[in-house]
Amino acid sequence: MSKFNEWLRLGIIYPLAEKIKGTNSMEWYHRIQTMNNWSRDQIRNWQEGQLHLIVQQAYCHTVYWKKVFDERGLKPEDIHTMEDLKKLPVLTKADIRAHYEEMVPDNVKLFPHRSERTGGTTGEPMQYLVDENIWGYVSADKIVAWQSTGYRFGDKFMALGSASLFKKNAPFARRILDRIRNEHAYNSMNMDGELCRQYIDILEKQKIHYIYGYASSIYLLAKYALDNHLDMSHMRGAFTTSENLTNVYRETIEKAFGCRVMDCYGARDAAITAYEVTSRNYYLGYSAYVELVDEIEPNVGTLVSTNLLSMAFPLLRYDYGDVAELDNNSAVYNGQVLHKIYGRTSDVLRLDNGHVLTSPGFTILMRNFDVKAYDIQKISGKEVKMQLQVADGWDKNQENLLNEEMKRFVGDGCDFSIDYVDHFDVLKNGKRRYFMNDLSMGK
Repeated sequence: MSKFNEWLRLGIIYPLAEKIKGTNSMEWYHRIQTMNNWSRDQIRNWQEGQLHLIVQQAYCHTVYWKKVFDERGLKPEDIHTMEDLKKLPVLTKADIRAHYEEMVPDNVKLFPHRSERTGGTTGEPMQYLVDENIWGYVSADKIVAWQSTGYRFGDKFMALGSASLFKKNAPFARRILDRIRNEHAYNSMNMDGELCRQYIDILEKQKIHYIYGYASSIYLLAKYALDNHLDMSHMRGAFTTSENLTNVYRETIEKAFGCRVMDCYGARDAAITAYEVTSRNYYLGYSAYVELVDEIEPNVGTLVSTNLLSMAFPLLRYDYGDVAELDNNSAVYNGQVLHKIYGRTSDVLRLDNGHVLTSPGFTILMRNFDVKAYDIQKISGKEVKMQLQVADGWDKNQENLLNEEMKRFVGDGCDFSIDYVDHFDVLKNGKRRYFMNDLSMGK
């Protein structure tokens, strides 16, 4: 894609399409580029200005938030800085489900918005409203981040996912925007050898140099290429999303494609968008301010987000269910940075004896065993179970060694057991709630 074609799409075609759709991502595209050059103090001042607007909206126009403030003897002016947010309770998904109607502002019609639901993969789905201003910011931040890899807007890219990642039956305006982005969407529910071969042929024949999708799906495609000694040197970038990018996944993709892997992290319900712009540094978008609660070690804990743009559905200190390492004073970026994403809170196993295990953290250990895939589950505070799909070569000696290693990790007073399975099922949304092991990289 030439610079002129990128300019044509970003400067003329995309803005015209947005006028039809009623969105504003191109406004945010230019604003984010400017804000990226601000000082840390300028970013904080802007965010606290947005916080003031959101708090006023929440208190003056919602039943729920006025009640929360009044019960604590608070007024909007008491929430002046980010540190003041601690005066408010953490908002849970259960709170939103129970008080949804009371959380919708009485002036919501003034703010373009859409109704959404969380996928419910870790519990009951939750309904919420997405302010179109957030949609615009998130879309723009993605473009800016991808461009840092050398990608030009309009370059063809393959999107591997399911209905939760892209929508085949999307409205006409959305399909037009996808065409402008030059997205080529394919389903990754069943990434068997035949399908991997088809997708690799498509990448080569259609001269697609970038790939975006579920981390496990791109990993399976990369592993197929390596196993079959296929030349993928035409690839220029891989953008993984929606699942934890394990060390095994990353190394396999980099080895197969010979290109940079940028991990993309986000939570639409929390207005969170973050991209691994530099190695192991996920630059959090300015659209939300993130705090840590329930720390399991210094700077690592559960993330709670305050949405700084959503006037249509204010969310203050929202616990959306992820655990990560947070840095508020990074030298590489003027906003907040995530250094490591551990995954859902359900992926972090807190045991009664004080030991804390993270499911993705076992990828290096598992390379030493003839195991195709695994999952770790907390049965109770005193019991952990590992499900294993084993490969040829697995024997009693490996079982004994794994038992020994895992009992050391879970600690005294906690039982550990192994449950053998023939296979793991892919979730309805195409994600994989288990971890695959590349046997060629172990031992």
